[in-house]
Amino acid sequence: MPPIPLEEFLSLLPEGFLLTAGMLLLIVSSIGKGVTSRTATVVTVLSLALTAVLLVWIGVESGARPILAGMFIVDGYAFFWKLLLILATGLTAIVSCRFVEEGGYRAGEFFSLLMLAATGMLLMASGFNLLSIWISLELMALSSYILAGYFKLETRSNEAAIKYFVLGALSSGILLYGISLVYGATGTVGLEGVASALPAAAQTKPTLIAIGWLLMAIGLFFKVAAVPFHIWTPDVYVGAPTPVTAFLAVCSKAASFAILVRIFFVALPGLRVDWQIVTAAVAALTMIWGNLAALTQKNVKRMLAYSSIAHAGYVLMGVLAFSEDGLWAVLFYMLAYSLITLGTFGTVVLLERKEYAGERYEDYAGLARRAPLLAAMMLLFMLALTGIPPTGGFFGKVYLFAAAVEAGWTWVAVIGVLMSAVSLYYYLGIVVQMYFKEADDDTPAPLAAPGLVVAIGFCALATLLLGVWPEPLVEFAKSSLLPIL
Repeated sequence: MPPIPLEEFLSLLPEGFLLTAGMLLLIVSSIGKGVTSRTATVVTVLSLALTAVLLVWIGVESGARPILAGMFIVDGYAFFWKLLLILATGLTAIVSCRFVEEGGYRAGEFFSLLMLAATGMLLMASGFNLLSIWISLELMALSSYILAGYFKLETRSNEAAIKYFVLGALSSGILLYGISLVYGATGTVGLEGVASALPAAAQTKPTLIAIGWLLMAIGLFFKVAAVPFHIWTPDVYVGAPTPVTAFLAVCSKAASFAILVRIFFVALPGLRVDWQIVTAAVAALTMIWGNLAALTQKNVKRMLAYSSIAHAGYVLMGVLAFSEDGLWAVLFYMLAYSLITLGTFGTVVLLERKEYAGERYEDYAGLARRAPLLAAMMLLFMLALTGIPPTGGFFGKVYLFAAAVEAGWTWVAVIGVLMSAVSLYYYLGIVVQMYFKEADDDTPAPLAAPGLVVAIGFCALATLLLGVWPEPLVEFAKSSLLPIL
């Protein structure tokens, strides 16, 4: 095998830099009293900003360029997801600052784990080999397990970490076993190699191929929290520290959809009919169960957990379409969903205290009078999650539904529209509390963390901008897909 050129290693310089920054912060935080939450936040945000600069500096050549013996690939698709993940992780770091500071735990370790998890996600976006994808996913997962249980003196946080670890390890094992079966049938784990060998393998070893791809799909559906593989989501989202919940709901889901699309579209196009049938059923069940279960929730974080499940079903419609329109709709929607969800959880964090205020619908009573601007932004997020104009959530759903209908999956799109109407009930429950209910006298005034308020404001502004002027992002998403289709 010829030596690998140095420039191929330089293509992963952003990931290498972020990994190094995370490790250095971890080492420094273990010395003496460590670093403060604000210092760790500044270091994390600057490290992510420099990672983005390196990513843009390296740039994306026309077409796709496999690197490191085909283990990874440099293309516009990965570039889009990496920028999204860097932005979302940076916002998560800002949202976490005050929360971690009040928790009394070592801040440096928390933020270093954020960077390590983000490194795994960036590598996932560029993964072009089933094994490199799996290893990158495990880097993300192991860091996420620790983050879920980071508040180790809180029983709920411990329970969340244990449940997430046990079920996450099970899903990873299922995914790896599926990869091993596909390798046994095709003799390769490279995505293009699997696609090339699949027709012959499907003739000679149909059972092995069928079980292999199905197990891989189950592992991937678990990572995106799709029904019936969602069982971990509500308990983990409620028990984990709220900024970690936001991180899992946005970044983990986005990275998982990045590899799901890559595997289905690049490695398994020959099995399109089979995985489309399974994906259609999973998408429908996910939208139905996610929305109906959210109707009965009294805890806001638990409601948002089921809401996140439902939104995974909407995104699966774009995957199901197996078209350029479907894929750029997935990219657009995931960016809009990320900003909306981070803004929503940021508001929960702003209202939250050690006694978990901000997690009940009643905690939002009278917010329109106590903090009119914050209430207006929360109203915008609720409308966007429902899919009401003029928000990015509206156009995101329109694009996904249109792609599904154009591809012939009208019945799935109809379910999506009906379930979006159902979601209006539980989202507007918060709006009713904010604008039509009286607050308790002892309710603390929000807006005590300027950085957090700025992050929420940024998410609100971006959500509104995507609903008023979506064309630039749509064009960017379309150009990012050229190498993968």
